[in-house]
Amino acid sequence: MKKLAIAQIVLGAVIVGSLVWFVGWAEPGYGSFTKLIEDGTREVTVHHDSGWIILLNSWKVVSFVLGLAVLGCGIAQFQKARRIL
Repeated sequence: MKKLAIAQIVLGAVIVGSLVWFVGWAEPGYGSFTKLIEDGTREVTVHHDSGWIILLNSWKVVSFVLGLAVLGCGIAQFQKARRIL
């Protein structure tokens, strides 16, 4: 029972940690970008579709809640396993 609880704690920490890594390191590059047209005289600013931004934000919220839920359940199971033994 303790091994399962420890595995859940590690999994929850990995989910939350990867989300923090993504928001802190990978996501800042997702902003609008400027593209130079081939003839070199014009620049076009490209923005992300609002649906993409909504999907990305929803993914971040769901991942954070899921990570905290797994982490919390793992801690609760670990505490319960310690009391039983």
